[in-house]
Formats: sequence, C-alpha cells, structure tokens
Amino acid sequence: MDNPQVLTVFTVVFVLLGIYNIFVGRRRRREAMARGQLIIWYKQTNLLLGTEFLLLALVFLTTLGLKAGFIAKSMTGVAVIFYLVLLLTTAVLAVMVVRQNFSNTRQLRAKAAAQAVKSNGVSKEVEETTGDALTPEERAAEIQRRRERRRNAAAARRRRTGKA
Repeated sequence: MDNPQVLTVFTVVFVLLGIYNIFVGRRRRREAMARGQLIIWYKQTNLLLGTEFLLLALVFLTTLGLKAGFIAKSMTGVAVIFYLVLLLTTAVLAVMVVRQNFSNTRQLRAKAAAQAVKSNGVSKEVEETTGDALTPEERAAEIQRRRERRRNAAAARRRRTGKA
C-alpha cells in the first residue's frame, strides 16, 4: 500500500466501523444489564471488534505517518515499536473475537438442543405439562403409542442398514 489515499480511506473506514461496533456493543450491554444480566466487556464480541478496528486504524495511521514523513526520522524507531505493539494487540483481540464467537456458537447449540422440538412439533416442556392432565388410561395408551413408534423406527433403521 504505497498510495497514501488508500491508507487514508482504510483508516476512515476502520474508524467508522470501530465506532459503530463499540456503540452497538455498549447498547447490548445496557440492554443486558436492564434484563439483570452482567456481560463482561471481553465477552462482548462487538466491543472487542470495535476496539480491534480502532487499533487497526491506528496501525494504518502509523504507517501513513511513517511513509508520508509526518513522523520525524529520529522517532522512527519508537514508531516502529509502537506499530509492532499495535499489531500484536490487534492479533490478540482478533483471537479473542474468534474464540468468543466459537463459544457463543457452542452455547447457542447447547441451548437449542435443550429446547429440542420433537418430530411432531411439540416440545418436551409442552408435552410434560399436557401429560399431567391425562387420566391413567390415556397415559398408558400414550406410553404404548410411543413404544410402538420407537419399535417401528428401530425396525425401519434395521431395514435400511440391511440387518432385518
């Protein structure tokens, strides 16, 4: 990227993206706090991403300053160290964002599995509440239907695999 206009455009884009993500992250934290949940800042993906974008904007500004001569030649060593520290911090934040996204995905899958909907479209929670209203004869008939359904499904699986 030898063109300073390109670096300037990237810097502006990353600053805007960073500000937007930090704004969204703070709003989500406030909403969670209103619901009584406490979300730690480093577990909020938007805040991490916004911070990462702002650090990348600083990396681009440092590069622009070094290439355009805004930073004095005597300060080049300090600027390079600052640049490397910014890059390292950005990389750490990128790893944190990816790790948090994987963690969030796992939590959503676990929550979805816990609230699994059966093939007939009735969740376990709804089924358990309707099971209390059944008479003992109806409950026995329902249990028998479930057994037959499971037996038929097992027989179908055996037929498909060729073991029947």
